[in-house]
This record gives sequence, structure tokens and C-alpha cells, in this order.
Amino acid sequence: MRAVVPWPPSVNHYWAAKGRGRYLSPRARAWRDEAAWAFRQARNGKGKIHQPVAVFIFARPPDRRKRDLDNILKAILDALVYGGVIKDDYQVEEIHLIRKPPEPGGRVEVYLEVMDP
Repeated sequence: MRAVVPWPPSVNHYWAAKGRGRYLSPRARAWRDEAAWAFRQARNGKGKIHQPVAVFIFARPPDRRKRDLDNILKAILDALVYGGVIKDDYQVEEIHLIRKPPEPGGRVEVYLEVMDP
């Protein structure tokens, strides 16, 4: 599977707090919904993957600011689950996260491969 999604919110902007609880921020919820739709489209109507998977992520940040690359990983894996591509992110046995040159607006290319047993 291959999908291109917008640059996700970092883990620093993923959660919002209310009282003593945490919830997905409105920005993160909107991104997750858009990414989940793109992932479902990339699967072409195929059901959930139940086998172990490898994920390859090519991250093109929106600008040249310094950012921790791993801060986008949670949002991407959660969207794969929310979009019904994989059952749970524990299935991810291999992750390759590669920073590419910046691109206006930013984007992330996600490739998912089922691993051989």
C-alpha cells in the first residue's frame, strides 16, 4: 500500500487536556480523519491486514525548522488503525522513518508491506 498524507501534528500538539483528562486535539482529530480516509482509499476496499507489517515513511516537513522526526510517528500509526488498514499498531514489526527535503505545506509518503512469516 502507498498513500500520501498531509504533514501530521507532532505528538506535542496531538493531545489536549481538559480537567484531569486528555483527549485528541481538534487539529489531530481532523488530520487523523483525513489520513485515515487516504489510507482506506489506498487499500482499494481490501479489509484489515492481520499479519505483521513493515512501514516505510518518507517525511517532507513543511519548512526547514528543526523538529524531532519521531514526533510524527504516533499520529501516522494511529491513523492506520483508525482507517481500518491494520488491526493494531502492535503489528508493526519494522519502521523506517526517513526525512526528505522540505516541501511547502509538508507531506508524508507512507508505504506498508505485509511481512513474510
